[in-house]
Amino acid sequence: MDENNFIINDNCLLKINLDRIGQNYKKIQKRISKNSEISAVLKSNAYGLGLQNIAKKLIKIGCKSFFLNISKEALYLRKICPTLDIYLLNGLVNINCEDIDEVLDKNIIPVINSSEELEKLVKFKKNNDDCINISLHFDTGINRLGIRQSELANIINTCKKNHIKVKCVMSHLIASDEKTILNKEQKIKFDEIIKNFPNAIFSISNSNAIINYKSMNYGMVRSGGNIFGVTSDDFAQSFDLYARVLQITRAEECLNHFGYNSTFKSTELKRIAILGFGYADGYPRLLSNKGEVFFKKRLSIIGTISMDYTIIDISTLDTGQIKVGDWVELIGENINIKEISKKSQTIPYEILINICSRAKKQYIG
Repeated sequence: MDENNFIINDNCLLKINLDRIGQNYKKIQKRISKNSEISAVLKSNAYGLGLQNIAKKLIKIGCKSFFLNISKEALYLRKICPTLDIYLLNGLVNINCEDIDEVLDKNIIPVINSSEELEKLVKFKKNNDDCINISLHFDTGINRLGIRQSELANIINTCKKNHIKVKCVMSHLIASDEKTILNKEQKIKFDEIIKNFPNAIFSISNSNAIINYKSMNYGMVRSGGNIFGVTSDDFAQSFDLYARVLQITRAEECLNHFGYNSTFKSTELKRIAILGFGYADGYPRLLSNKGEVFFKKRLSIIGTISMDYTIIDISTLDTGQIKVGDWVELIGENINIKEISKKSQTIPYEILINICSRAKKQYIG
């Protein structure tokens, strides 16, 4: 038996709508420049939604390139699409020679993030005469992964000297979800860098930049958030999350305490339902006493969300309207992930990644 099956929670269901993903992809096509291509960012198992099914859908509708962050994912995707471009965001860091050989043999394009990483590739290439395509990632201001601008001359010389083909030159914006001078300053730096690579594809736009900065489309935009519908309301949310009712009961005391540490008290004789879903499933504990779910109407979460259970107040429903075994919407048409993330003081990406870990997945379309 696959050990991963042990961690699936049968009391939660994540419905992933592949048709909505296709619609979002086509919406991006309409927004970007005619000379730009869309590369789908499917890192971290397609943001937890499942690499295989989503990649197949995107390939079917015409996507020709993908970004992933670890070599195992990239090699897995190569089996699904033998000829399309696959970029490895983490490059060759912490990869041994045997794995490097497999990555390059499968024509996976490593994203080089430092001079040291490029030198590692050069040493490997001495034993490999094949043409190697790479992408160069320059840090233009976010101070995360990336080649420093001061290393530019050395990078150019190393590539020329060793006949390494630079297929793509890329960078990453520091605040693409904001209209800020910082992004424009990065663009100025990026424009100076790409002058040195006239035959490469250029890319700096992620999902939010596609929305906010059309002037930064260049030859390629990279999107995950727009494809999955977690950035703006222009793109359809591509997934719905449900939890199953485990028990329905009625409080019987004059003063009732709900959940750990009695964070919710009531003198009303409330009717409650217990959902088989909690923070072990990635549901934010910060939603305790302020989040809502949907079953025929919005219902309040009361008490502290625990590891495997969430209490909801069903007093406003008629008796018998909700039963043990019913599915309650946690995220979907009535409860948007952006609402959840705001109440949880985080971003939709974190919510999405976390809720996917134990959820049973069902693909639609």
